[in-house]
Amino acid sequence: MSSLRMAISVLRAGGIIAHHSDTVLGLACLPNATSLARLARIKMRPQHKPFLLLADSLTQLADFIAEDFALESALTEQPKPTTYLIQATTTCPTALIGPSQQVAVRLSQHPNITALSQAVGALASTSANLSGQDTALNFIELRKQFGPELDYLYDSGSSGSGKSSRIVDLKTQQILRA
Repeated sequence: MSSLRMAISVLRAGGIIAHHSDTVLGLACLPNATSLARLARIKMRPQHKPFLLLADSLTQLADFIAEDFALESALTEQPKPTTYLIQATTTCPTALIGPSQQVAVRLSQHPNITALSQAVGALASTSANLSGQDTALNFIELRKQFGPELDYLYDSGSSGSGKSSRIVDLKTQQILRA
């Protein structure tokens, strides 16, 4: 079984994977309550800190964001990876919603994220680190931080910039992290 097929199988079974992205190493699961609760527990993340959604198209985000879909060009034509805060739908899982009722979304052009999201839809994701610690720079560090807690290490390719994405509030255009 290819590494991509294995990652897809693990995600569909409710598992947590580690993955490369357009920014840093990440952890991901499908955006359902059970998987999100497990991801929060593994990461030791406080419940008030939401996860982001990674996808390769706005169509994959339709169940999560309550915005006009004419935004796709604005979300993809950025000089560097940018995460947008967008108004969440009423059916969006609470583990994805921030205090202003927004969900963080990023359309990724990283081949791993594109392949995964085309197969399973949007991914709930977060940086690959225990809450409050530095992000793992490679899969060796990742294994040291998480041990056997992760169901699969999708070690295909490499991560992008090695830096967290820019965060922009879509409604106000305020840059929250440069």
